Amino acid sequence: MGILETFKEGFSIAIAGIAFPGLNLNVTPGLYPIGHPTEDSPILVTSNYFVTYKRVVSSLEKQDVTAWLLVVNTEGVNVWCSAAGGNFTAEKILDQIDDTNLSEAVNHRQLILPQLSASGVNHLVLNKAKWEVKFGPVNINDLGEYLQNDLSKTTSMSQVEFNLRSRIENCVSHNVFISLILIPLILGIQILAQPLGFLLQPWAQWLLVNVIFLLLFIWAFGFLVGILYPITPFNSGFLKGVILSAILVPLCAILFFTSSLLDFILAIGTLFLYGIVISTDFDGFSPFWGTDFILKDYLLLTGAAVIIIIILIISPIIIGG
Repeated sequence: MGILETFKEGFSIAIAGIAFPGLNLNVTPGLYPIGHPTEDSPILVTSNYFVTYKRVVSSLEKQDVTAWLLVVNTEGVNVWCSAAGGNFTAEKILDQIDDTNLSEAVNHRQLILPQLSASGVNHLVLNKAKWEVKFGPVNINDLGEYLQNDLSKTTSMSQVEFNLRSRIENCVSHNVFISLILIPLILGIQILAQPLGFLLQPWAQWLLVNVIFLLLFIWAFGFLVGILYPITPFNSGFLKGVILSAILVPLCAILFFTSSLLDFILAIGTLFLYGIVISTDFDGFSPFWGTDFILKDYLLLTGAAVIIIIILIISPIIIGG
């Protein structure tokens, strides 16, 4: 994937993630032909997350694979997240099979599911409904070889990787998303600063003046999180963010925000808050962690964010700024 395409996809992912009212970028669930499938063609199952669908279709076409693609309604969530979160299940697959009259389009009862959906799909439920389940390779680019080898996977086809290239691709979409929500956040604080007066006014003014710096910080810190993700201590994205923020944020504050003590404290608090938000949210891009693990990180993030925001609000009162 080229840099331009990566940025385009990142922007699309971010827009979908924000879910502006009335904007639906998810794929309509249903049965889609890849190539010119017949009743003997394999049935592949995926989520209705538009990026997943786009990548699956693009890869299958490049591999010259002919198949039926059953797109399940996972509410626009990718395969492994929806499986872990209960949106990619055997019951939902059966519902989609009924809705599309799949049984009439094929003469067999075999489904090929993504390996990363195994955590949420009870194959026994599908077996009971007379559907045989096969979990395909982790990487969709291996599907052509998998089909040619009579649905036999090599060791490498079963291994999940979170390599540098995939992390950088994810950094782009993640940074775009965080950047896009920065402006509404700043505007929201500006609005709240009016009725709350002096309580929020200093922080609101600081955010407004330093919005360009914050955007640069988001992108620089976001890429550092992705690049250093495997070697930063701890599995927790929150704790990774604490470590990286503890190193980088004071350095940024010393270099750029020493005009006053209040300016320095507001910089430390705001950049540290963004650092832990960026790193915690990046957990969602890793295929290694489930919903429970990520939820714990978000609970830690919420507690830390409340403390930091209180400090940002009361600092001007204490300092007299």
